[in-house]
Amino acid sequence: MTTTVEGGCFCGAVRYRAARDPELCVYCFCSDCLKRMGSDGYAGFMVDEDTFEHLHGDTAYVAAEAASGRTVKRHFCPECGSHLWGETELGLVSIAAGTLDEPDLFQPTMAAFTENALTWARIPEGLEGR
Repeated sequence: MTTTVEGGCFCGAVRYRAARDPELCVYCFCSDCLKRMGSDGYAGFMVDEDTFEHLHGDTAYVAAEAASGRTVKRHFCPECGSHLWGETELGLVSIAAGTLDEPDLFQPTMAAFTENALTWARIPEGLEGR
């Protein structure tokens, strides 16, 4: 069964939809995600780029090289500053799970860069790591 996922920013100016079950739900603890999120990590609801639709509202983005060496375009709302999604070179869009209208749809399946996790990071038991 395919899940329609919708979400948007804090102020409501930007909305998106992804009409597909996620390819992966990952907690990332890389240094980029720690800095970008200002927390213990990033919850990424990752979908195929062909299923992602930017519905309305302008975004700003920062393109930067990730720890993997690949470029990621990280989109955010220029009005409220909410981090929304990242476009990867792998054909995936990584949606910030907290911006989903139903954030409980995020069910983590993997933890990435756990060796960088802060001592107080919340890492669920039993997740596949890399």
